[in-house]
Amino acid sequence: MDITFHQLEIFRAIVVAGSISKAAKVFGLSQPTMSQHLANFEEILGVQLLQRHGSGVVALTPDGDFWFRSSEELIGRLAWIKGEHERRFTQARAVLRLGTTPALRGRFTAAAGRIALEGPDFTNFELTYEATSEVLAQKLRMHRINMAILAERAIGSETSSFAIAKLFDDAIAWVVPASVSDEEIRYALNGSADPKSVHPSLRRHIEVRGVVTTRTATEDWYRSRLPHSVPVLSAPTFATCVEFVAEGLATGHMLLSLWPNLSEPVRSKLKVFELPGVGRPVVLAMHKHLQSHSGFSRIFGQIMTFCQTEYKSEMQAANLRPFTELSA
Repeated sequence: MDITFHQLEIFRAIVVAGSISKAAKVFGLSQPTMSQHLANFEEILGVQLLQRHGSGVVALTPDGDFWFRSSEELIGRLAWIKGEHERRFTQARAVLRLGTTPALRGRFTAAAGRIALEGPDFTNFELTYEATSEVLAQKLRMHRINMAILAERAIGSETSSFAIAKLFDDAIAWVVPASVSDEEIRYALNGSADPKSVHPSLRRHIEVRGVVTTRTATEDWYRSRLPHSVPVLSAPTFATCVEFVAEGLATGHMLLSLWPNLSEPVRSKLKVFELPGVGRPVVLAMHKHLQSHSGFSRIFGQIMTFCQTEYKSEMQAANLRPFTELSA
């Protein structure tokens, strides 16, 4: 059987992602191409590896389960061998492939790049943005990246495969145009408020596309707190959402980890209210076998220290107020 590692990687990616279409996005290939690779692999083996359902979700057959466990073992072993080779023979040519969400674009990623390149052990720093922590976790499992900053929940039960360090708790904040007074906000939050008398910005809110977990929380929050507010704008990232709010167009939600990356002109046009009980732990994750590489170990430790000693405190906006203050 003429089996290649590429075929194993594609098969494993489909299983990890849960569908051919999701795996195709991670690999940067079209869905028909991924399907053809899978079909060729099954033809070589002479067995069916996956059962396809109408929703696009795949499930392993008994043969597929055997080959998935085997691919996990082989791909993991090759990754360890590559890491050991870099540690022993090519330290200077090591490449850091770091994945983050767009909320950390700016202050954070610039600091990560500086940390990566200030030592003698790296010659290349590759930065990847993905809309969600779930996609970052998939890329990490597939060895498309070797380090990631992501929500802890996205790692799931696979903590034994990774070195993990908690960086900070990323809270959700409600952002309102600074031009809207506290009195107008309190009136809008009053359950008996006349929608026609509510400030126009408080009758509109922004959806952030792709981030399903926060979008669901946002919809529930507006439904219970501002039922007369309707989603009239859609943004690809929290940063774009905040820019809409700064223009006075609507209100929206953002992760507080975004705050250090916003410009001062944007910050000055916002009122920021932290929502109680809504947030998520954010961690730094790296494949465990890379701990033996001095360069990866150094960067892992320095990013962790930077987040815990500097970035965490910068997330506390000077004008950040508890949402409960509005009901006082």
